[in-house]
Amino acid sequence: MSDFVIWSAPEEPYIEHIKKTIEEWKKIKDRMLPVLCRLFSSNKYSINDFVEFLIVCHDIGKLTYHWQQYIHKPTSERKSGPPHATLGASYLILSKDGSDLSNSSALAILMHHTDSGLAQGNLEHPAEDAISRGLVDYRTDAIRWADGAEDTFKETVEFLSNVVALNPLSSVTIQSLEEMALKLRGWSRCPKEIERHKHRLQALSIHHILKVCDWRAASQRSQQEDEEGETIDKDKIHWKESILKVYLEGGLLP
Repeated sequence: MSDFVIWSAPEEPYIEHIKKTIEEWKKIKDRMLPVLCRLFSSNKYSINDFVEFLIVCHDIGKLTYHWQQYIHKPTSERKSGPPHATLGASYLILSKDGSDLSNSSALAILMHHTDSGLAQGNLEHPAEDAISRGLVDYRTDAIRWADGAEDTFKETVEFLSNVVALNPLSSVTIQSLEEMALKLRGWSRCPKEIERHKHRLQALSIHHILKVCDWRAASQRSQQEDEEGETIDKDKIHWKESILKVYLEGGLLP
């Protein structure tokens, strides 16, 4: 077990954030599922299960030893945290079947902290970033996970509506990061223009949902600092009062 509580953000337990994010999805899913069913030619039960799994995967990279050391530092020492989105995207790709929904969800994870609608370096050089930013044990080339990471992850999986078979966190490797990036680059830049357009719509729709649920969950934090040590103005970010209210409510009226 870990010597400290595994955090998602300063003084916010990781498990609590995942639980709240899934709860936020449940509040808006009835509005979103009909569109997603059309975009992915699937049924609402399969889509719902996949979005829940996406939420459970999206912050897996925060379970690394280096990220936990970073987030437990004093505010003055917390600037530009290590990357974490690529590990969650890689885990999801390893766990699912390579469908449009799987690829869209992995891209959504890569984009969810860039705030630009693009995956940027997360899609171009994830393995190099993992090595250069200290996520890898140099003796073994394996991702170094925090003590208790596996148990913490398993606890978050209990929030899913349906049981899923789990790969161990150790399944995420330097090689899987490279393969994930190669696969997603091929999928997003496929030769047919109409297919590229469809893939963009699919990825952006999933990214929108992840961002909405993630932000709504984050707005409930009591701590006044974000991951980078910046002071949070609760009046500006809380979804009920925010100028981004429509966006944070899924782009729909209550």
